[in-house]
Order: sequence, then C-alpha cells, then structure tokens
Amino acid sequence: MNNRMKSIFLTMIMIISAGAGMVAVPLAGATQVVITEAVQVVDDGANSRQSAVVADSEGNVHLVWAKNNQQLLYTMIDPRGITLIAPTQLNDNGAARTWHPDMAIDSLDRVHITWADKSGQHAIMYTAINPFQDDRDGSAATDGSITVVQDTIVEKRSNNRDWPAIAIDSRDNVHITWEDNFDQLDKFFQQPQIYYAMFEPNPAATQADVIFDSTLLTPIIGHKGHPDIAIDADDKVQVVWDDTRGGKVELTFIIDTSGSMYSEWADVCTVVYGGNFASGGSFQGIKPMLKNANMTVYETLYGLGNYMPGAASSGDCSSVSPNGANAQGPRTSPLGLYPGDDSGGIRKLPGTVYNGQTYSGYSGEDWGPGSNWACLSWRDASGSIPGNPPTSSDHHWNPNATKIVIPISDEGPKDGDPSGQSDDHQAIQEAHDSCVRAGIIPLGLYGQSWGGATTVQSHFKDLSQCPDGQQGTHTRSCPGTTIANSDAGGQVYEFPSSSSSTTQMQLLVEALVYISTNNSREIYTTILDPYGKIENTPGFVRGEPGHITSGNSYTEDLGKGSEGHLVVVNDTRITIDDAYSFHPSVAIDLEGNSHVVWMDGRDYGFEKDVNYEVYYTKLKMQGAGEWDGVSGGLSTYAIKKIDDTPISNVEGPGGLAQGLPFSGMSAYPAILTDDQDHIHIAWHDFGNISAQEEIVYVRLNSTTETGPGETALDPWEPVIVTHWESYKLGPNSFTRPDLGTPPAFANDLGSGAHLAWSDTNKCSDEGNNFQWTLCYTHVLTGQVDVEYDLGETYYHVIEPGEQTMYNLTLNNTTPGPTELVSDTYSMNLSGVPSNWSATLYFTSNDTAIFPETPIFLKGGEMIPFYLRVRAPSIYQATEDQRATITISAISHKDPAIRSDLATVTDMDVVHGINLDTSHRMADVEQGQVAIFSITITNTGNVYDSFSFYDPNSLEGQAEWYLPFGWQVSFPLEVSLDPGQSVTKNLEVTIPISEDPGTNVIYLKGWSQGEPFLDINRGTYDVLELWINVSIRSTGNIVFTIFDTTEYILPGDCAEYDIEVLKNFAPGFLVFSTPGAPEAMPSDTTLDDWRQDHWTVELDFSNAPPDPDGDGKRRWDVGIAYTVTAIVCAPYNASAGLGPAVAVKANLDGHSRVSDSVILSTNVIHKY
Repeated sequence: MNNRMKSIFLTMIMIISAGAGMVAVPLAGATQVVITEAVQVVDDGANSRQSAVVADSEGNVHLVWAKNNQQLLYTMIDPRGITLIAPTQLNDNGAARTWHPDMAIDSLDRVHITWADKSGQHAIMYTAINPFQDDRDGSAATDGSITVVQDTIVEKRSNNRDWPAIAIDSRDNVHITWEDNFDQLDKFFQQPQIYYAMFEPNPAATQADVIFDSTLLTPIIGHKGHPDIAIDADDKVQVVWDDTRGGKVELTFIIDTSGSMYSEWADVCTVVYGGNFASGGSFQGIKPMLKNANMTVYETLYGLGNYMPGAASSGDCSSVSPNGANAQGPRTSPLGLYPGDDSGGIRKLPGTVYNGQTYSGYSGEDWGPGSNWACLSWRDASGSIPGNPPTSSDHHWNPNATKIVIPISDEGPKDGDPSGQSDDHQAIQEAHDSCVRAGIIPLGLYGQSWGGATTVQSHFKDLSQCPDGQQGTHTRSCPGTTIANSDAGGQVYEFPSSSSSTTQMQLLVEALVYISTNNSREIYTTILDPYGKIENTPGFVRGEPGHITSGNSYTEDLGKGSEGHLVVVNDTRITIDDAYSFHPSVAIDLEGNSHVVWMDGRDYGFEKDVNYEVYYTKLKMQGAGEWDGVSGGLSTYAIKKIDDTPISNVEGPGGLAQGLPFSGMSAYPAILTDDQDHIHIAWHDFGNISAQEEIVYVRLNSTTETGPGETALDPWEPVIVTHWESYKLGPNSFTRPDLGTPPAFANDLGSGAHLAWSDTNKCSDEGNNFQWTLCYTHVLTGQVDVEYDLGETYYHVIEPGEQTMYNLTLNNTTPGPTELVSDTYSMNLSGVPSNWSATLYFTSNDTAIFPETPIFLKGGEMIPFYLRVRAPSIYQATEDQRATITISAISHKDPAIRSDLATVTDMDVVHGINLDTSHRMADVEQGQVAIFSITITNTGNVYDSFSFYDPNSLEGQAEWYLPFGWQVSFPLEVSLDPGQSVTKNLEVTIPISEDPGTNVIYLKGWSQGEPFLDINRGTYDVLELWINVSIRSTGNIVFTIFDTTEYILPGDCAEYDIEVLKNFAPGFLVFSTPGAPEAMPSDTTLDDWRQDHWTVELDFSNAPPDPDGDGKRRWDVGIAYTVTAIVCAPYNASAGLGPAVAVKANLDGHSRVSDSVILSTNVIHKY
C-alpha cells in the first residue's frame, strides 16, 4: 500500500451469524448488523499493534497504533474508507517504546491521544492534534503541522506505569487514568495503583495546562490494573479497574524443622502474622495487612515430621492457634467455610508423598515430597479434585482461593544434605509436575545453608519454574511442550536468618506481599466530580494532586462535589465472585446508567489460567446511595440493575475441544453506548476451532429491564467479524490473561461502531508473514441500496445537447423489524463533469430530488426514481467525454450507512468537414485570376471551427502544392454549426511569367476539435482543383501607329510606320496582311499589274530579320521595332477610298496572341 491507502468503497456484506458455539441465549433477527469488508490500514512490513479508534462529527475515522512498539502512528480515513491522511508518526521521541495508546475526540474534532512510553523510566504521555490543519490529500502529514498540544508528560518517575485511558468532557477538557507502581510513601510494595489526572488543552501555546496532577485513586495495598474511563452528561468522571481487593489467597507453608532452620522459624510468624524480626525491626504482617485491604488470606504453616521446634510456639508464633506446642496434624476441612475460619495455624506434617507412596522421613527436611503432597491434595494423580494422595491426612484447600505452596528449607529436598542426589531430583520433578497439574504456584524460600547453597537454590528453581537438567540459579527455559518442562509460575527468594541484613528480609517481605496480593481480581469503580471540586473550593489551586499526602498516609478527597470534594463515590465493588476478573470497559448511556463488561473466569474455576467469558452488567449509580464519598463506596447490590450476565457463549469445562484447553476463551472486551442507548460489545474469541481466533461483535438492543440478563435483555446474537484463520490482538498468553489487549472500538455517528484490531493476516485469507498489521471495519446498523430498475443498464451513449434517463430504485434493505430499522436518507450526485447537468426525480410525480430532500423508508421499503443526464451543448462540447456520475444515498443516522451506484454516460462527439466546388477546372491566361466557388460543410454534431493551410507560409505553399509565384486568397478558418454550409471564393492569382500549361492545387481543410485527422473519418478533407494557364493575349503584342489613314494620288504609294512592341516574354512573330488586295500573278509584270491593281508590301528593314526565311522574326521584350506597310494605288485608280488593308502580327503558334491594325488609303481626284 502506498502513501494513499487503497481507495476503496467498502463492500458491504451481510453477516447473518447462526455460528455454532457463538450463541449465548435464543437468537432473534433484531440484532442483525452489516459489517463492512475489513481493510488493511497499513502495509509497511512493520509490526502494527495496540490500536485505538475514534470518529469525528463528519464520520471520518481516526486511528492510532504502536509501530514495532516504538513509534506512535496516526491515520485518517473518510467514511468510505478512502485515506485522507496516510500513516504519520506523532511522538517526538525517536527512541520511544509506545504501548497501549488510547484516544478521544472533542467537540472541535481535535484528536486527543495518550500512551505509555516504556523507554527508560516509564512515562504516561499525552498529545493533541487537529487533522483538519492538513490538506488531507491522502499523503502523510507532519507531526508539527497538525499538533495542537505538544507531547506532554502526564507522569514520569520511578517504577512502572501503563494502560492509560482517556476521555473528554463537555468543556473539551482531558481526563486520563492509568495504572502506576509508584507511591510516594512506598507503602504498597510497588504494586500497581490507579491514578488520575486532568488537563485543559491550550492550543495557542501548544501545551496542556494541568488542572489535577497525578491523583492516587486507590490508596490501599493490592494489585489494580487495566483502568477505563467514561464521563456522563454532567461531567462526572467514572473510572473502572480490576482489583485484588475482595480476592482470596491460600498460603500453604512447608517448613524444614531441622535444627539449622530455627532462625527461619523465628521470623516466619512475623512475616505472616506481624511482630518483631529477630534481627530487629517490625512488620505489620501479610495477613493483617491484606485483611485491611479487603483481601482474605488463608494460611497454614506445616512443620515437616513429627517434631516441632520451640520457635514454632514462641515469639510471634506463640499467639497462633494452633501452634507448634499443640502438635496437631492437617485439618479435615478447608478453611473459609464459615466466617472467621481463615487460619490453619501451625501444624505438623508427618507424612508426605514420594514415588507415588506415603513417605515419612524423620529428618524434617523432606520439603520436596511435602510440596508434592500439598499439590496432590488439590489434584491427585488420577485427576480428582479435590485430590486424595496416599497419605492418611491431606491438606484441604479452599476451592475458591488462589493457591500457593511455599516450601522453606536450607538443605536438599529429600532428607536434607547432601543435596543434588538422584532422589532429590526425582522428588522435585514429582512435586513440580503435581503443582503444574493442580494449578498451584510454588514459591521457594531457601534458608542460610550449611553449604552447597547453590545446589539448594537450583532445586528450588526446578520446582518453581521447571527442571531443565542444569544445576544453577539461572532462569529456567520452560517451553511448555510437556508437563515436565512447563513453567510452574513461581519464583525463588532467600529467607534470611536473623543474622543477615534487614535488606534481604525486606525483599522477602515484598515478594510475599506481591505473591499474596496478586490473587483473584474483582471489578471496582469510583466516580469523581472534578468541576464540583474546582467550582466549590475557595481558592482552588490548579496543578495539585487531588489526594493529600500527610505523614505516612494518603487521604482521598472524599465528600460531595457541591461541598468542594473530588471523590463523590468511593471505591465500589462491581463483582462479587472468587474467580479472576480482568479488563473492564465502561460506557455511560444518555440516562446516566453505567454499562460495564469484563472477562471473567467464574465458569471454569478460580485459577488465573482458565478460560474466561465476557460478562456484562448495567449499573445505576445515581440513587443507589448518597454521593458523598463515603468509605466503602456504594452497595454492590444496590447499584445493579442488570445482573452479571455472560454475553459470550459459555462452553463450560465439559464443552472444551479435546486437546484445546482454552477453546472456550472469550476475552478482552470493549463496550460502547450510542444515542439510542444500544449497547455495543466487541471482544477477542477463541471458541472457533478452525479459525482459532476471531473478533466478535454483539449489540444489545434493549437494556431497560432489570434483573437477570437472560430475562432483562432482548435476545442477542454475536456476530463474527473476521472469517479467516490467523492470530489477532496478540501476542497473547493464556497463562497471563492480564497482558492481552481489547480491540479498538468507537462510536460512529449513528448506532453502529468502528472496530480495529491487529492481525497476522492482511485482513483476509492472505497471510502477512506472521507480521502484525492493522485491520479496520465498520459495524453498521443499517443498509441502503441504490439499484438499477428492471431492464435498466449502467451505460448510455448520447450526442452533444442530448439527454438520457436512468431508471433506478432506492431500497432500505436493513434486516429486522420495519419500524426499528426505518431510516431517512439524502441522495447526492458526484462526478458530474463541467457543462453537464444531472438531476434526480421521483418517478411517481417527476419532482426533483435535491441533496436536502429527506427520503424516509421503512425497513424493506423501496421507491423508484430516475436520473436525467444532459450532455453539453453543441457549443460546449469539444471532444468525446465520459460522465461517470455516482448516485449516493446517505443515512441521516450515520453517513457510513450509504450506497453508491455509478452510471456511465458517453457523449459521442463527431467532428467532420466536407469540401465541394461547382467546378474543379478553370481556364485562365497568364497574370489573371482563377476563381473557384468552394462550399464548406460541417458534417459533425458540434459547433466546430475548420482550418486551412496558410498559403503564405512555406508549409502552406507545400500543402497547397502552389507553383512558384502563385498567390491564393482563401479564409484560414471557418466556424460552422452542425450541418451548416458556407460558400467562399477561392482566388488563385497566376503570375504573368507562368508558363502555359495545366496545373493542380489542393485545398485541404480539417476540424480543429479533432486531434486525429483522417479523411475516412471525415475530420479532414481535400479538394483537387485544376487550372489551365494559357499565354496572355491582351497586351502581348502592341501596335502603335500615328495615323491609319492616308491620301494619295493614283499610282502613288502610302507608307504607314507601325511600331511593334512585344510584352511579357520574347517570342517569334509572324506578320500577315489579312484582307490585302489580290496578289500579283507570277507571270505578270509589276508595272502591268499596277495599272489596275492595288498592292501592299511590308518593309522589315527596321525590324528583326527573318534568318530562316520562314516569316518568323524574334521579337525581344520591351523593344519597339518599326514595320512599314506600303500601300500603292493603281495608276488608273478612281478617286475615293481604296481597299482596307489589315496588318496583323501574331505569336508563332498562338494565333490568339496578336495585334492588328487596319489601314485606310484614300485616292485623291486628279484633275
């Protein structure tokens, strides 16, 4: 994919899922939805994961994600899936480690983003961008051009922090919550707590002003994580998270009772129950500490063998009941069956399990078989739960608690030193395998050994993680291909003796607190009133935390917002169940009700690594109690309107596929509410065996009823979004469900949702080389189709100025009840070229349809309409043109509910010229003008201009085929309407020097509107014209004579001097005397002849000679020669006019080229 993501009209496909294994309750068609085809947002070869999505007021989609968990990338897509801004890096830090971004959008369509930066000291970051400052042409923007709030550190200090969530209130201020291992007083052993901060964006300064700095919301020990945040219409801020408060943990200690362990016994009760360490210093004790945090700790301290050291009944152990002095064995019932029964005390363990049988060693150092016994007591070799190992007494585990076995020793696991023997390794392998099968976490504590401490530590490592055949304290590599090489999930710590440093003891205490508090989780919530605090606190100071740190304690600002307090609903428990609950997501509807989803393991057991289902509940926080910040929060039962309800299909332990222990997993949900108070839920599902992993969506149409979800909710139908086999939203770990990420999920402008996720396929069946890419789809709650009417075609051809009509239909094809899925649409036209016109009309009444015309359709309803397309006029059209006009029907509920139908109208433009003449041949003399009458006709269908070659240019003379010196007068351009003709004269001037003969010239004309000139196509025409040039007769030979009349006496002669001039060109002249008197016979003498006859003679003495004697004389141009005509009267002539004598000269061979003169001679009367 290049800078512009694939420009695609998202192909709407109808997903009607009756998918096996996806149904929670009986199905109904009311929740059928339309899923657009998934598109790949980015294809850059990088790993793109952990995305967030929002939509703006125009329906555009904005996505951010982590590229290779380093850069924070952003892209913008329009409602049709066309990229407006290509992937653009946002974070400034080039060495960043970006995790878990979240995003929100404000009323001005500015995008606010928060993320965790895990480079160096972990930081929670925030920035804001305005994508509308970019040109949105499909290319990447620059961070600087769109940023309105620079990268801002929300929190950065020691320890870890992660999982930020963001929300925007009605004043466009920013609220961020996250989990953070830091607490200023270091009271909580670096266990993650929930923090909150509030900012006011200041775009003018490109910064965010702090209103509330990092505020501790959970000042109590325990693990909290995965917060989510939502804001109601009154700008009350609700935060939800998962919390170990309310959880249960059972600690079973297996303690070496040999003499070398007395110092450890002296401190073990201090660690568990509180008191003073032998080496000095005091400790509250794990049990009372967690009890104060609303966590239940069940514990039993077993001393190996039948002998208990004195330390087991003295010091801080003396108040434990029973203790070592009582020498009681294992209980016969689990702890926690009735209130207050939460301690097993200190007991002896005379029988353990080794090699499948009871083992009773008397050294008190059989912690390997003892750990094996503890784990077999929950799940034995036959798989029974609770287990029944071969010993006479078993440990009875609380079935609902997180189970941890804690062996403590300073010697080998079987019979003590020497360690590292074959039976030691066998004992550890047996215990490891039993604990893995039972799901019990072994936590090894090694004491100060007499020697070979490394070997003892190595045994503990093998138990807590896995045996790898190598001795040492290195971290084991546990591939998990077999039970023997699977990671048991534990750790190993030193249990320091009284003489060792207090630092080691502090580390041990922290480790035990961590493992004890990292038990099952419940979902909690709190509500803040930041504006109540701001507006009702005199002298409120911005930038301070919302909690108070004083002395060695934290104090929340609890109370009513109207009285100037921040926390108006203190930590309130949403779930009450002993199973693990993770990843809550919250949304608030228009009535202020809170809707929460989370992943819950209650249907599969109480361990962490079980299958989970997606659970939902509806809460009504208002009215459930006074919002006065009272400690303990509101009642869980009072706030519940719809009980905890599994939305995903509950396969149950018996419904899991063979060999696929997590085939019932439904996890990492996200939730939305829309303006119609529909509930949208999406999650990551593992229930499809063939696809392995799927993204699933469901919509709850009605949540107005109360009670159990099966009766309070309308039937719902989960819909599979993805239909290919790949890994999604990963990488995931079934044993660490706390690490997964939910899909990106956001409201659209209607009652649908935008959905994005990471995928190892290219959002289809096509693989992506196991690289993570980003997929996006739109869940629509409506469908509309613009279609051709029966018999209509998408393609029409018209000529300029003509029009055509397309008969079409508009259909609301949304499935479901007609009233529920009714919608109003607008129709628009796009792609109308310049000078074209296109208009929509209702077929029923021929009323025009404009973009602002609302069209209401019930589900399944259809209306006919037509599109009228008119081509440009004959004066506007210049060439063939295709008009691809798209009719778009767009829902008023959601612009992404649309249909686009393209019509194709071709305008066929014809350019043509025809040349004609009344005559194709002309006769003309030299120096004269030949005239042709030329008719030019526009044979095309558009107004056109026609060109002719310029005869004055060299090119034109060549194209006209003009002889040298010829001149042509003809228009160079003529413009005509279609079919119009015009007649123009073509004048050809022949030079006087042109040789006589026949010549041809060519008149060539062509259409200016057609780039391809072709006589066969009529866009070019040639007229062939012939011209016969003859010698010029007029003025070629010119006679000049003074007088043509003379008077003579009889017998006299008159002489006429004629000046003969040749013009234009030299030539041979032939003289003659047409009409002259009869010639004298040869047998008569002149004297006799003249008696009665006239005679004529031409004298050429002053003219060119006749060298050949053929009468042809060469006359040069421009020289006048004198030829004298001598006319003699008869001797006997009578008085009067004699005969008229003509003298003529003509060009040799051209009788027409001549001149002549008539001479008149009068005879005078002689008296």
